[in-house]
Amino acid sequence: MKRILVPTDFTDSSIFAICTAAGLVEKFAAELILLHVLDEPEDADELAKKVEKILKLADLQDLNYHYQQVKGDLIESIVNQPSDLIVMGSHGAHGLESFFIGTNAEKVAKRAECPVVVLKDRTDLTSIDKIVFATNMNREDDDMIEELKFIQTHFDSKVHIIKTYDDTLTSHADVEKRLVDFAKFHQITNYEVAAIEGIDEGTLILHYAEQIDAKMILLATHHHRGVDKVFAGHISGEVINESKIPIWTRSIEVPSL
Repeated sequence: MKRILVPTDFTDSSIFAICTAAGLVEKFAAELILLHVLDEPEDADELAKKVEKILKLADLQDLNYHYQQVKGDLIESIVNQPSDLIVMGSHGAHGLESFFIGTNAEKVAKRAECPVVVLKDRTDLTSIDKIVFATNMNREDDDMIEELKFIQTHFDSKVHIIKTYDDTLTSHADVEKRLVDFAKFHQITNYEVAAIEGIDEGTLILHYAEQIDAKMILLATHHHRGVDKVFAGHISGEVINESKIPIWTRSIEVPSL
């Protein structure tokens, strides 16, 4: 992990994203890219001073960082930047506000070619000791195993592999057995499994993660013929706005039927 990108507009959410990303920059000896996307160019020197002030206030002035100011579409500019990880702050908006704020994080998560971390507050991402990995155990979710093993390797994390289900003909024990088989097949270590019965996948996953005091939720963003299924196949994009726990996601393309 050599390049960590943080979109910034100098709001509180982007500032705590910078502070959070800083820990990862130091851990991986990476380069921090601060990307400021504007409709119209502003004075680069003045903006650079703002960046330096933010880093100084956060005691981050010794970081290896570069500030970039670009004009253009916000989402296009973010996803087109060469990055190994994107860290985005989110306001956790609701209702109409979420249409303007929350969907930026969702769109980046759907289109980025690298993993995206979405968070609501300054977080120590160097201490991810407990992860919730929500999966449907579909073949597409296999691609998330690489992300999971990366986190476990570098952060010594325990993972809770969970699946929600609402099929009355499916037993709790059967779902848990399938989860264990899934973990063994992918040679996942240091894990627990949990089958959770219910209809509202997003709410069930968030409730479980909060119950066990998870430090990260790992979920896939699926694409299929232009129809975006956000997070583990069927979970609403509102998860981004509702979760107080950081979300680590990656866009996975679902094969055409």
